Amino acid sequence: MAPQRHPVVKRRSSLLARVAGAILVTTATIGAAAVLLSERIVEGQRHQDLLRRAELVAATQADALSGPLWELDTRSVQRMIDALTARDLAIRSIAVYEVGRDTPLAQATAGAADPANRVAVERPIVLHGREGGVETVGRLRVAYSTAEVRQATLDALVPVVGLLLLSLLGAMAALGLTLNRIVLRPLRRLTQLAGVLARGDYGARMNADRADEIGVLADGFNRMAGTVQDHTRTLESRVQERTEALAATNRAIMDSINYAQLIQSSILPAPETLRAGLTEHFVLWRPRDVVSGDFYLCREVADGFVVAVADCTGHGVPGAFMTMTASAMLNNALDLLGADDPAAILAVVDHKVRAALHQEGDVRNLTDLFDNGLDLALCHIRPADGRLVYAGARIPLLIASRDGVTELRGDRRSLGYRRDPAQADAPFANRTVTLRPGQTFLLGTDGLTDQSGGERGRSFGKHRLRDALLRCGDGPLDRLKMELEDTLHRFQGEREQRDDITLFGFRVRLTDAAILPGDGSARRAA
Repeated sequence: MAPQRHPVVKRRSSLLARVAGAILVTTATIGAAAVLLSERIVEGQRHQDLLRRAELVAATQADALSGPLWELDTRSVQRMIDALTARDLAIRSIAVYEVGRDTPLAQATAGAADPANRVAVERPIVLHGREGGVETVGRLRVAYSTAEVRQATLDALVPVVGLLLLSLLGAMAALGLTLNRIVLRPLRRLTQLAGVLARGDYGARMNADRADEIGVLADGFNRMAGTVQDHTRTLESRVQERTEALAATNRAIMDSINYAQLIQSSILPAPETLRAGLTEHFVLWRPRDVVSGDFYLCREVADGFVVAVADCTGHGVPGAFMTMTASAMLNNALDLLGADDPAAILAVVDHKVRAALHQEGDVRNLTDLFDNGLDLALCHIRPADGRLVYAGARIPLLIASRDGVTELRGDRRSLGYRRDPAQADAPFANRTVTLRPGQTFLLGTDGLTDQSGGERGRSFGKHRLRDALLRCGDGPLDRLKMELEDTLHRFQGEREQRDDITLFGFRVRLTDAAILPGDGSARRAA
């Protein structure tokens, strides 16, 4: 058994959420880019300021150091650069060199050495004479730390970033509210109206006063809803007309079928005919449709009466047509031959049905492809002689007595169906049964035994029919009928009836001369 697949349910996301997410990502990207660009600009400006500051300090200090350096007053030079280092915390090192020497005359350092985060400025130390002369007496090297630049940059960016974030959040909020009012709210309304339209309310409409794309969309929705409403009304009107026409046609057909049922019922034996020669009887006649393809017969003849049950091809109206044809042929054969030889009557009905339906000879056209006929069981009952003669075409005769249930099977051929002209028809056989008191006879079509039911949908079968005869065969036949109906109802359950069902049960009213001691018997007659 294949695993059951469940439909995949797609989660719906709000358009507003998706638009807000897109705006948020865009805003964050733009903000990050603006902050990085501002950082580069501010850091560059702070770096230039630091260079100008370093050059100014170096120029001022170089003028102050020219005299002591000329006099080679190392102590004074050291005091001056130490004082400068103490005043300006951004200075990391100061070195004073004599002209032509790489070894500093004096130097001062502050903080750890980190050449990557430093900027150095060199300035020549020039001595100005009284007479306007200029002489270079050394050089000054000042190294500043750029950590101040980084901190100054961060301090300058904090208000900028705050203002930028506030601006972006305000712009995002304003844009979201605007989109919600102008775009998303009309789209939600359109979605709600589409759901209303899908539930069958075709009068839903949307305001289409706007001149933008939303207005065009709303106008298109309204025109679509109007078209659907017009088509639905037209379709409903046409469906109503067709329904009324079909109802009228169905009433006419059912009236015809019900009238056909009355006609078919007229060929069945009247209750007084059944009571005339039978001590007890019951008939379980259940057409699958209104009319049936089965029929039964009980007819008085000179030395007794005839009982027959037939199952024609098809059911419903086609089967009913066949019952009218077969019943007429059977009565005609009885009128011509009498009831003494049931086997001969079966042969005559076989020939007459085949001739009436043009089912003799080779197939010449499409109409000849149809092959119809019937199964038939015929009993000639002679109460005065105390015997019953049975002949059957596929329909058996069941006999219930004190000894159990006996089945006389019919010949294994049906009546009326097309046959090979080169093959001779096998004769039907008569079987004679000696009548005894308490015997119950049952003729039935295969509609009962072939009916499906139970948990596994199997057929009713003959064993259930036999069990009912064993339980109730010696009691009143009305009780046997109720037992069979109840058993069939419980077995069938909710399943549909497959075929027409006919059961004819009877007991023979024997004359005093015909009541003899002994058990019933059945013998074969030529």
